[in-house]
Amino acid sequence: MSTLPIAATEESEAQAPVPMTEEQKFFFDLRGWILLPSVLDETEIEVMKAEVYAGAEKSFGGNLQKLIDHPAVVGILTEILSEPAFASDDGYSFRCENSFITVRPPGWDTGERSDNGMPHVVRPPQQANAMRYQVAGGRIFSGLTRVVWELEEVKSGQGGTTFLSGSHKAAFGYGGPDPYRPSISESPWEQNMRDTMDQYSCPPGSVVIFTESLIHAANNWTNPDSSRCAVFNCYNSIWAQWHRLNLGHELISAMPAKRQSLFRGTWALGAGGNQTYSEDNRCL
Repeated sequence: MSTLPIAATEESEAQAPVPMTEEQKFFFDLRGWILLPSVLDETEIEVMKAEVYAGAEKSFGGNLQKLIDHPAVVGILTEILSEPAFASDDGYSFRCENSFITVRPPGWDTGERSDNGMPHVVRPPQQANAMRYQVAGGRIFSGLTRVVWELEEVKSGQGGTTFLSGSHKAAFGYGGPDPYRPSISESPWEQNMRDTMDQYSCPPGSVVIFTESLIHAANNWTNPDSSRCAVFNCYNSIWAQWHRLNLGHELISAMPAKRQSLFRGTWALGAGGNQTYSEDNRCL
């Protein structure tokens, strides 16, 4: 498995985005996911872990908020979720529409999830829909895209997210009785698909980026040395929305102006374009 190193960074507000490399584009398109190891430094990791273990339920506050538009991911998200004409100094050319925090102690199992860890996608990739992965005109459009910040070490085979690499471009169904079903449940090939899924290892402070068109799954957390402590942020284009945002105007309006633009309304056509956030122009 190839990992794609990236230098450790400081506060996102003070740094320019890191452009997506040609190597990252190749592996993201080939597999549907990439891993950026050791993005955060030790101090950043400890501060953010402390917030999580103190009871933070969302990553929209405190130091965790900096992960939403961290420069290590902004360049990649700009490349795979937008068109150059929509990028500006004042606003991002993509949106953040969902975020949650996961803490899974040693012994956690998938029975605690409503789907029991069944491998799934946002929508079957062989079906036409607004969230699907596409490549056209020499550019990637990743549809709904997930960024996972791992704040504790992840060891392969001990409970990290797993991926059926390449399935984001599947042209055929995965064998279940319902071609529109987003999970692989009842497929006679389920075990074969599970056996083929890729795993990863990474140090704390690493980032995994994947398209939600990729078949992926949660797994029992069996690492005896630490919990899984991770922040899951979800992104989309400026004119598509999957999740209903559960974030009030008061919190968004306290963010830096450019970060606020991640939560503007889902439209693009109009005088001046849709660049800035306001109470009257926000996702609901």
